[in-house]
Order: sequence, then C-alpha cells, then structure tokens
Amino acid sequence: MWFIFYFMVGKSKVVIEEHMTLPEILSEIKKRKIEYELTERLIFISDLFKGFSVPTASKNIGVSHTAGYDWLERWNKEGLDGLIPKYGGGRPSGLSKEDLERLDKILLKTPNLTNDNVFDIIKYEFGIEYSDRHISRILRKLNYTYTKPYMIYKKMPEDAEEQLKKNF
Repeated sequence: MWFIFYFMVGKSKVVIEEHMTLPEILSEIKKRKIEYELTERLIFISDLFKGFSVPTASKNIGVSHTAGYDWLERWNKEGLDGLIPKYGGGRPSGLSKEDLERLDKILLKTPNLTNDNVFDIIKYEFGIEYSDRHISRILRKLNYTYTKPYMIYKKMPEDAEEQLKKNF
C-alpha cells in the first residue's frame, strides 16, 4: 500500500511516494546512526575545505561550534578515524540480567509497590542504592506501570464481583 503526499514548497508541488512508513524510516535511521554521524562530520570537514569558518560550518549542520572545534582537532590528529563516533558503552549496570529476574520475582510477591519500597528491596537484597529516577527506569524495564490506588472497603463481601454480575 502506498500514499502520495503533496506538500507545497514555494509555488510547486512535491510528490512523495510512501515506500515505507514513518516508523520504518525512523528505525532505518537508528540502524545507521553511526554512518549518519560520520557523514555529518565529513560534511563539516568539507565545509572547512570550502573556506567556511568553524562556527559557520558548525551552524550549517546544527551543532555547537565547540563540537566543531573538537571534530577539527580529531580530524587533524587522526584523519577519518578521528571522526568515527566512539561510544564507550557507558557504565556497567549494577544489576545483572539474573539480578533483574530475581528482583522481578520478589516484586511480584510484594503488594502495594512504591518507588521507596523498590529502593529498599534493591538496597537490602543487592546492596545497591539507585536514585528515584533510576528506580523508575528499572521498573519500566521490567514492564511495571504506575496505576492509581483505589480503596478496598472492609465491609465489602468477598464475592462482590459475582454479586454485581448477578444483579446486572
């Protein structure tokens, strides 16, 4: 299935055939992130060869001039290899996959979970202290969501749902 989109650019119409959906396009861009960043940096260097200043070349591709100066320095020291993005991978997680599975089993048994409860469980069981924000990330990773608490009345009969179904 394909669609043709018409956009007004100046006075002429531009036709775009939809060979892929927007989410598919964004997924392809993410797969090629390093290639994109390298291309962006090469465009920056080519602008410098054309005579643009570092601030102007940086502005042309939408980065700060300090990033431009960093790229220029790396280009001058290492050439093309200096422009390839170097991701260090970040800090290793305090909880392994096995620890997360164990935490999930503990959380399933724990009623009325709050971030504070999870913080205490992680601190007691694993000896690790995380910020509230990171606790939220861990819970989201384990597919937990926030829900609004609701009252359970003491006088409510245990078969209240069945009685409701019979009456309605």
